Amino acid sequence: RARGVFVATTLAFFLAEMGDKTQIATLILGADFHPYWQVVAGSTLGMLAVNVPTVWLGARYAQRIPLKLTRTLAALLFAALGLWVLLR
Repeated sequence: RARGVFVATTLAFFLAEMGDKTQIATLILGADFHPYWQVVAGSTLGMLAVNVPTVWLGARYAQRIPLKLTRTLAALLFAALGLWVLLR
């Protein structure tokens, strides 16, 4: 089961992050700075700094917040952000 979670998370992030602003910023940093491994390490540590607290909060509060409410709020947030970008 643990391996399945790891693979599913890896694939989900790979597909979701393709072409987003983080990947574009990393591309630009990779073009500007050498050695490349420092850009890889910095971008990886930056993602960890964002994702570790997020996963921790999700695990801590998952039982307290109904899943349907979480999905509804996430959908509304994404729709609002999409409209904001389109109307900007």
